[in-house]
Amino acid sequence: MRRRRLSSIVCAVLLLAASLAGPAWPARADATPQDKIDPALRVRMAADPLAVLPVIVEMQQPAAPFGAMPNVDRANAALDLLRQYGTPVAGLSLIDSAAGFANADGINALSLVPAVAYIHHDATVRPLADSMVTPGTVSEIPPLPTPVPTLPPIPTPTPTNPPTPTPTSTPTPSPTPTPTPAPTPTPAPTPTPTPTPTPTPTPTATPTATPTPTPASSPAVTAQSQPGTEQNQLSARYPTEVNADQVWSRGITGRDITVAVLDSGVAADPDLVSPSNRILASVNFADQRTTSDPGGHGTHIAGIIAGNGTRSAGEFVGIAPNANIVDVRVLGRTGSGRISSVVRGIEWVVAHKNAYGIRVINLSFGAPVTASYRTDPLSAAVQIAWQRGLVVVAASGNTGPQRDTVLTPGIDPYVITVGATDDAGTVARGDDTLAPFSAWGTADSNAKPDLVAPGRRIVSLRVPGSVLDTLFPDHLVLARNGATYLRLTGTSMATAVVSGAVALLLERRPDLTPDQVKAVLVGATQPYGQDSGVVLPDPSADGSGLLDVSAAMSAAAPSTSGGGTLPGGLPGGTIIGSAPQAPPELSRANRGLRPADAFARSLLPVLYGTPLYWKDPTLGGISWQTLTWDSVAWDSVAWDNFAWDSVAWDSVAWDSVAWDSIAWDSVAWDSIAWDSIAWDSFTLD
Repeated sequence: MRRRRLSSIVCAVLLLAASLAGPAWPARADATPQDKIDPALRVRMAADPLAVLPVIVEMQQPAAPFGAMPNVDRANAALDLLRQYGTPVAGLSLIDSAAGFANADGINALSLVPAVAYIHHDATVRPLADSMVTPGTVSEIPPLPTPVPTLPPIPTPTPTNPPTPTPTSTPTPSPTPTPTPAPTPTPAPTPTPTPTPTPTPTPTATPTATPTPTPASSPAVTAQSQPGTEQNQLSARYPTEVNADQVWSRGITGRDITVAVLDSGVAADPDLVSPSNRILASVNFADQRTTSDPGGHGTHIAGIIAGNGTRSAGEFVGIAPNANIVDVRVLGRTGSGRISSVVRGIEWVVAHKNAYGIRVINLSFGAPVTASYRTDPLSAAVQIAWQRGLVVVAASGNTGPQRDTVLTPGIDPYVITVGATDDAGTVARGDDTLAPFSAWGTADSNAKPDLVAPGRRIVSLRVPGSVLDTLFPDHLVLARNGATYLRLTGTSMATAVVSGAVALLLERRPDLTPDQVKAVLVGATQPYGQDSGVVLPDPSADGSGLLDVSAAMSAAAPSTSGGGTLPGGLPGGTIIGSAPQAPPELSRANRGLRPADAFARSLLPVLYGTPLYWKDPTLGGISWQTLTWDSVAWDSVAWDNFAWDSVAWDSVAWDSVAWDSIAWDSVAWDSIAWDSIAWDSFTLD
């Protein structure tokens, strides 16, 4: 009772101070303090007011004129507020936010600060392979974390003037960057040992040419510890299922295209580092690791994308066997991570995409969400990456077959969201079915997934001694030459198949934008399941259909003249004959969409000064055409009415934003209590 009375007094004092001083930053006129708190957080606060909860504090956009690094300023301001009202962990300058911990009193106090736009629950993300929740259920609220030490009493300063942020200088890039501890130590709940340096493969600028792979016609694979499993119950045929082998025959194998794998880590398997090392860099935004991939999930994903079959003599080959990989570790050794870890990983990729030739981000994980993508911080992060030219491929989730079960970031309407099929272990498509665990539908009624790909019993790289390898000894697969691989099931695997397809497409057409890539892939799918007798739960449950890499390549390929040919074995599908004509203008996906709130806030300095175009010039009786950037009240109404399709993203002031500018304190992050998400919570098959 005394604590509640004290909390009420503190809140009253803060409200009075705010009303007298006026906001230092633009505030949302339509938001009350409770509107600024994530509903998932409010549930936890009511259940246990003393519990210390993981949060992401997002700031309002500042008014012009902007500082040299406005996004860094806002992230630092959010960190300062967390120092007052909770425990700070790390800045997230990509979305003008900071991650940390606070109890109910602290969260309520933060919500009263006009400069704070929204307080998100920093939810747990998890891989979407064999370890997952039971199909047909959505885990609405993951377990509460173990409380960190008691927070200091909530102070009562006037919240309208947040502490003046101090910009942090951008760290000097290096070939194999490793996150650096923050200059100002973040309070750590418990002492942590000195971190072991992240094992990082030596970068290789130009991989040596690898012969075009030829998949075995009848792979003789055996499931160890499962004497009754027949060969056709294991899927080593997924490249043929999606017609990737036809693209290989044209000499297109993903060469010089880099895919960033945000996952549990990537081990230096011979299929990725022989005959040349194609793991260009490795960074860590999760807990400390003593091996490259203690979980084993990320390496399996990387193998589906870019494994070249070196260990199996070409028997088990990924979709783009000459593509490069960048390892961005955001999932810990237990198989769990936080949304903030993923946002930080995406921020790093955006900052280093040119250094490593990154064109694709693979996100084979997800977090439950019941609200709109508009208030989702992960959706905002992937949208920024998308507009910076990165094709983001995300899993729909293993939470089907019910409606509206897609996880974030798969709920975002911009990204390519992938569901899974069961190919029955055959190359024929007629017997394929939509996997019963494949999630579909969102709270916004957006049609998701966008397409589907093989995702059941997918054979790829194994990390001996990893968590998944130890938990699932019956998933071991033996190649004809004795090499061992691992089979896993889930939309994680299907997502990697599509990421590999994107790498193939971008080798052939490196000029394509993410919107064009999505339009091509979604518009060139193939039918399946005609002979299965299985009916979809909804016509939209599988998006536009089954991935067809060859059809997508044909749809995107420039036309030729003079009888030019496209022989196999030539890098990039070199044309012989007359010079190719100009590439055809391709359609673009994502027209008419409205981005997430945090995207709009974060990119206001980037867009400031560009021409203003409105969907409805007289909306609400306002003459919108007479407004300027300084006179518009930038809130949800303005964002709804803004003509986002009018923005020329290639020409906006991206240099006004400093990416990857706040150091990530992995030591303090490792000491935070995580939700307990077990890899073996559920086994699909």
